[in-house]
Amino acid sequence: MAWFRLFSSLYFILSFISCINAATTGRTNTCYELVKVFGDKVSLPRSAEYVTVAPENWSETAQLSPNCVFEPESAQDVADGVRILVKHKTKFAIRGGGHMPVRGAANIDNGVLMSLNKFTMMKMTKQNTVAQLGPGLRWHEVYNWTSTYGLAVSGGRYAPVGVPGYLLGGGISFFGSRYGWSTNMVVNYEVVLANSSILNANAKENTDLFWALKGGSNNYGIVTRFDVKTFPLGEVYGGLSIFEPQYLNDFVNAAAYFSTLGGGSDDLNASYNPSVQIEAKTGKITLLSWCAYQDANTNPAAFANFTRIPTLFSNNAVMPNLAQLSTTTDTEAFSARNGRQVFRATGLKADPASVLLANATLFKIYNAMPELKKLKGLVITSTPQMISRSWLEVARASGGDPMDIEPGNGLIFHLIGAAWEEAKDDQLVYKFTNRFIAELDKASKARKLDRQFIYINDAGPGQKPFGLYGNGRSIKRMRAIRDRYDPHHYFQTLVSGGFKLG
Repeated sequence: MAWFRLFSSLYFILSFISCINAATTGRTNTCYELVKVFGDKVSLPRSAEYVTVAPENWSETAQLSPNCVFEPESAQDVADGVRILVKHKTKFAIRGGGHMPVRGAANIDNGVLMSLNKFTMMKMTKQNTVAQLGPGLRWHEVYNWTSTYGLAVSGGRYAPVGVPGYLLGGGISFFGSRYGWSTNMVVNYEVVLANSSILNANAKENTDLFWALKGGSNNYGIVTRFDVKTFPLGEVYGGLSIFEPQYLNDFVNAAAYFSTLGGGSDDLNASYNPSVQIEAKTGKITLLSWCAYQDANTNPAAFANFTRIPTLFSNNAVMPNLAQLSTTTDTEAFSARNGRQVFRATGLKADPASVLLANATLFKIYNAMPELKKLKGLVITSTPQMISRSWLEVARASGGDPMDIEPGNGLIFHLIGAAWEEAKDDQLVYKFTNRFIAELDKASKARKLDRQFIYINDAGPGQKPFGLYGNGRSIKRMRAIRDRYDPHHYFQTLVSGGFKLG
């Protein structure tokens, strides 16, 4: 067996050298130095760890081929890794959950992927009023843990979504009308800057950075810990419902009414997320929703217009905690990594006419593009997401954020999404989503139903959310803060993926 062990060792060495050579092409030896410093925290192409970790983006459109994958385990690891990346001027991407379906946002070709999946720490502090969360967590892990304390945090509605990108983009939760954006519940960020310093940003230290991170995405540094407020939460009512498709008009009208003051969305305990889906090949319609209500009320008045519609399926029930409710969203649609996805978003006035217009636009553009029927596995989803007035008032009262949306009567974040199977169809799908948003923006503006905002966590390739923050007022301040904490703009040039401040 000695000859076999010798052969295996030789094969490993030759494979390692081959990987090093591959990783150091393009005039960079960054991966070689990372391996030298961090050892097995760095994986190279063809290694088992690389093959497992590199493609862990939700959408295949975002699964790229980095020269190596760096998996730090501490803030100091991140700082030391950033020092090497900056020294070599090597482009890199940062990935938490990898749920944003934008190419380059959380993976990279010909660069280094820094995967934060090892940061899974969870710790209660300040008499359980603050939970410290690592950026390698997904929300179902967080909820399973906080529920053991009888507590919850304001986090993602969909269980497989990762913590960091969600919080750095604002965060739409089941609890927005009561607590604002999920990022408004963050009381401290531990951040690694481009100069490799590690600092805290909160209401007393680095207060400008604290503000900028509440929606500023990956433009300032790498957050290695989020400290978020907890709140007591016991039983909740909610789940998934699928409605009979012949009731499309009733369903859309229920969503339209829900958007109004007095229509349900202004109930602080209520969250309703209705979607219309079209299977492109057949035209089959699916009407579905996830909802949550923050007590054991099995028949909330806020949901009355939906609950009277006949269903094909519903698992709505009183559940003991948020962890149990989150299992209803822990589905293959949000966790499988074997399909292609795209989002695109716009803002609309909180008005029934906005919901009706978006639905009419969906079918108008779908019917105008019969070529979509030829695309394998294409499913289109249209979702009006209601952001209530109280939500925006709470956000401002909490200290504010760069999004800085005027409360008014609230607004609707409209999301168009698509899932399909084959890369050859990417451009046609993008054409559809682009055309839908362009038509909806044009029509809503003509009817004075537009609210100029793009929610960054639902934004699509080429969209520019930051210019719309605070009606255009926030971008100057955001750039000034960027210039202070990253004067060489490494998080613009070396971390070039995602949405940039410009």
